[in-house]
Amino acid sequence: FEARKKESDEQVLREQGFTPPVAEWSTWAMINQMSATVAYNGLVEIWQAHKACFAELLAIIFDLYQTMPNDWETAEAVWKKMGKRHDIPHKQVPQLQVVNPGKGKGGNRSKANGLSVGGLKGFWLAEYLKFVGLYQAAIPRVVSGAKDRKTYILRPKRLSWRTHQQVFPAFQKAIYAQTAIKMDVLFVLGYCQTFIEQWKAGQGSKRKFRNANPGNHIACVETIFYKHLGSAHATMNLSTLALPEWLGQQVETKPQAERFLALLDEQARVIRRLDETHGNQYSLLGAYRHFLSGRDLAPFYQFMRGYTQHLMSQMGQRNNPPLFTTENLEVLLMAHQPKLKPILENEGFRNIAEAIRRSTVIPQGQKANGRDTLYEIRYGLGDKLIRHSQYPAEFVQELSEFIHAYSRETGRKLETRQQQYRKNITTNDIEAIVDLIDQYDAPTIANLLVAYGYARAPKTEKTDSESANEN
Repeated sequence: FEARKKESDEQVLREQGFTPPVAEWSTWAMINQMSATVAYNGLVEIWQAHKACFAELLAIIFDLYQTMPNDWETAEAVWKKMGKRHDIPHKQVPQLQVVNPGKGKGGNRSKANGLSVGGLKGFWLAEYLKFVGLYQAAIPRVVSGAKDRKTYILRPKRLSWRTHQQVFPAFQKAIYAQTAIKMDVLFVLGYCQTFIEQWKAGQGSKRKFRNANPGNHIACVETIFYKHLGSAHATMNLSTLALPEWLGQQVETKPQAERFLALLDEQARVIRRLDETHGNQYSLLGAYRHFLSGRDLAPFYQFMRGYTQHLMSQMGQRNNPPLFTTENLEVLLMAHQPKLKPILENEGFRNIAEAIRRSTVIPQGQKANGRDTLYEIRYGLGDKLIRHSQYPAEFVQELSEFIHAYSRETGRKLETRQQQYRKNITTNDIEAIVDLIDQYDAPTIANLLVAYGYARAPKTEKTDSESANEN
């Protein structure tokens, strides 16, 4: 959606005779807003001063980067000799926070031998190349609703320059300013989306690159948070975002790419609708960000538990919040933990999840649309089931009470309307759930039931509840 909106905005600008901003605009704006323009221009002037000895300067750079770790002391010593020959004065330049976020004024020494308010200085070539890197691998953005800033840096793992050149320009256009946590989440999801889209587009052509899993190319995303203090920005946080490990080696064909693109798009659509300025939604975004970078499903279950409450509340206010779909949930869970497959394919599990759906999101949606809900809306059902899942006996008892009330209400409507409007829960379904609890554990079954029960099922034929509202 954001990418399409940006393309639309750029088209309007062109029609009005204006040229849309270039990709480098956000970097220029950051350098200016962080009061680094004078220092940056000075570095460019020093670089230009090497016009007559540019080949020698390139040789220094090539020698510097052919070894790890880079030998900056030797590079600076060789450069000093070259500078004397070509009358280029040697001087140290400030190490600005815009490219040295951990070296602001204050306690910035590598060895704690003193504390002063002055900034550090360094070799001009190192500082110049850091600014060059901003254009090639960094995406700076303003935090929505504030003058704070965040800069995202891609840390390569086994990333070829050709692959980076295919993915990065397209990705830059897809990232908009957001609130802090939401921007972290959408950055990671957006990079994975763009990467897989570019891989898919390149299949069968010379643009093809070898592996579709972005985690095999990018080690992580480094993030810097700059707090606006009125007259300047100060580094407040340095953190790392890992790319989703649950993508794994799952994308090897175009159909697999399409499934994961649908999953990522759905996840991003849900995240965009959350408002970080509200306390409960702030917690949801925090749990999702924690889940995104790891292999533990617990944060996702925590997110889903809170999201079911948010979902019912928003539907009650007719805000039409996005629902997850069972198809995409299955893709995510199978990529994360393949051992869950027997649960998701179990008929008893699916039938009870459908019963939860027909007691929560379906009637709540009908109520929001001004239609006859037909059946009672069971608010807080998901939270109640998960809360009692710490003890298997209590969970089975709570689930049994729901099934009993569900079956009683279904039978009562059959008597009064002389028509069956939703599927009955059978003893086989209950036995299947109890067997799954014995094979796995009650919290896992409870969380999966709630996740599936509050998700949208595939649209095949009319649901019983929809048919009921036509009578």
